[in-house]
Amino acid sequence: MAERPFRAVVHGPIVTLVFGDRHTQHAALARLETFYESEKFKSVYLSLETAEREKLCRGYEAFNLPMQIFPAWIKAMCAKEEVAPTAEMTWHEATCTAEESALLRYLIERDVLDSTGTSLVEHAPTYLISALTTSAETVFAHERLHALYHFSAPYRALLAELWEGMPGTVKDAVQFDMQMRGYSATVWQDELGAYLGVRVPQNVRAADPSVEFGKKSAETCREIRRALLAHIPRYWRESAGVEEQVLQLAPEFLLQARTELRPKPKVPVAKTRKQKK
Repeated sequence: MAERPFRAVVHGPIVTLVFGDRHTQHAALARLETFYESEKFKSVYLSLETAEREKLCRGYEAFNLPMQIFPAWIKAMCAKEEVAPTAEMTWHEATCTAEESALLRYLIERDVLDSTGTSLVEHAPTYLISALTTSAETVFAHERLHALYHFSAPYRALLAELWEGMPGTVKDAVQFDMQMRGYSATVWQDELGAYLGVRVPQNVRAADPSVEFGKKSAETCREIRRALLAHIPRYWRESAGVEEQVLQLAPEFLLQARTELRPKPKVPVAKTRKQKK
């Protein structure tokens, strides 16, 4: 794959990837996401054949993971696969999808990973998020809040406090909703923050995040949302060293990505007439 199948931008400690379609994004990130937080295969390297059989990350439209997963995954790959460069291929091309290889190349060229992929470069970005060119800004904002949860102990503490302060009936409803969406209990507080802490730009029409978990929970969720929006800018500043507003993707960047990553039209194959015998 000569042309990079995504567009990327770096804001402080976060690399944001934008893909033109779900299939390409899945091919680039599904094995890494599974290695990161799958209940069944966490920290387990899966070959391409096994990954295909297991149908990983079905329905995913966005991804997020800390950069430290890349060296860990590559080391696990090297322990299971024969990974060595040849005259024809780099060390990762034989055991990775074309999309995974393109991503690894980008991270090495961008000095996020060292040339072997087994170490992070000092002072490099430490978190990656990804979504589609058709995704709303609120989707990227949701994924960024997962990054903040990774960076910020005060943010995690606030979410724990807000979670414990929910009335029992509301907490039960939110937990049930989370379970129905396939979230394990270990990420409930993280997801609560990512859904309710999203800052919706003024020029974007979007549903009120407070009703994410149903109308009966909306009043409590609205209070949680107010608390999150009041504190999140400070957490970005103090824990990640970046202003929250800087993280929003520029409309020009997304427009260019949509144009450049638009699927190329298929060239129709000319039908030939059958010759008479």
